[in-house]
Amino acid sequence: MIKSYQKEINTLFAIFALKILILILLPLTGDEAYFIKWADNLSMGYYDHPPMVGWVIYLMSYISDSHMFFRLFAVITTFVTAFVIYKIALLYKVEKKSAFYAALIFLASPVDILLVLMTNDVALLFFSSLGTLFLLYSLEKKEWLRYALLAGIFLGSAFLSKYFALFLMLSLLIFSLYIYKLKAIKTVLVVTVLASLFIAQNLYFNYNSCWNNILFNFFARTEDSSYSIGTVLGYFGLILYILTPWGAYYLLKSRFQRTQLLKLLISILSLAFFIFLVVSLKNKIGLHWFLIFIPYIFLLFVFLESKKSAKLFKYNAIFTFAHAAIVLIILLLPTSLLKEHKKYSDIIMYTKPQAICNELDAFDDERIFTYSYSTASVLSHYCKKEITVLFNNSKYGRFDDKLLDVRTLDKSDITLFNKREINEKQLQEVCSSYTLNSFKVEGADFFAASCQKFNYENYKMLYLDFQNEKFYNIPKWLPIGRCYFKERYYSGESR
Repeated sequence: MIKSYQKEINTLFAIFALKILILILLPLTGDEAYFIKWADNLSMGYYDHPPMVGWVIYLMSYISDSHMFFRLFAVITTFVTAFVIYKIALLYKVEKKSAFYAALIFLASPVDILLVLMTNDVALLFFSSLGTLFLLYSLEKKEWLRYALLAGIFLGSAFLSKYFALFLMLSLLIFSLYIYKLKAIKTVLVVTVLASLFIAQNLYFNYNSCWNNILFNFFARTEDSSYSIGTVLGYFGLILYILTPWGAYYLLKSRFQRTQLLKLLISILSLAFFIFLVVSLKNKIGLHWFLIFIPYIFLLFVFLESKKSAKLFKYNAIFTFAHAAIVLIILLLPTSLLKEHKKYSDIIMYTKPQAICNELDAFDDERIFTYSYSTASVLSHYCKKEITVLFNNSKYGRFDDKLLDVRTLDKSDITLFNKREINEKQLQEVCSSYTLNSFKVEGADFFAASCQKFNYENYKMLYLDFQNEKFYNIPKWLPIGRCYFKERYYSGESR
């Protein structure tokens, strides 16, 4: 069968080669470094999201601690996704040719080539895709118990990747009971029991960790939202981008047979797209939000005629080559050409992190503090020393709140690093005295300060009190087991 698609396979091989080249050339990003920091500090959970991506990186680190090696998980995930698209199509009696083309169309799409970064959304896509496949196998095949057990494990792992998994799990539950009725009961029970163990683990972590995931995902990250037509238009633009304009056109012209596969796709996508539409009224929807639903979006293309599938593959491949060319041109540009860019120091930090580490070594300080989680994470990885965050009231990347007990810094001398000029007023508020320093790397200016006799009480009043109210204000209806933040800094106060 593969010989019949030799031209398409050769095209995909070229795309794969470009993808690997991008993977090699692309510097470590702040989010990737943040997740590596999770793995370096293995835990039952983390501030922003459930822990699965950190656990995956931790396991991979037994082989290599290179971020390029970690990115191979994303590469593997793209092939797993294509495999799931193909297998689900075959399971519901789609012709092999149409099923194969749907998988090829995904592998030739821009979405595939953008999946080079190791993020929690990639882990979500990996586990949810296989979980869905095993659930459907359990409903359709005789070996129902084995597949139900696998479905429960993988869907539970998807939940521990990101809470978006709940939308998919709810859709699958509705589909299973509506289509398979009593036959689905035993599968649903097994999957529910197993997945509930993973959910219980996350609840236990939150109960003993200030309800971090709940407060961040349902309170902190949404409180500044406001209604905007721009976010709604952006949402529909993303759907069109994923389908591609020509893909959307072909789907509009296609005749959809009312098969079980179509009912499955309607169950999953209608619920997801409706929820995203509601969210988009007040929040910006990112491309990563759609990743868990990618297999089911591309399964729509099994309903195309073969000629249209072939054309869609060709157009997608051209579109993807254009993406790859743009990304590679940017990555291969000499950084010196960007000296006038207002974020030139950010560019140098990500492209020349080891040079910055060499400069920081001159301060001869075992612990260095910075102002953002991305800077702290990237430099922690390359400098091989503990670099944590201070003076930061952002709602993002607050894992360092757990790693750093600010009380231990009281009356100590500390070193601060920043990509921008350091705010002297902040230093005056918490340092008995201070000295400012600066250095250049590749023509970019970086700044440092030596703070003498750090004043914990002043810092607590100016920063920790704000963070306590903003990020650790646990609703009264939530029971609390333990909360590291309140136990350290507010143990004498009532809830």
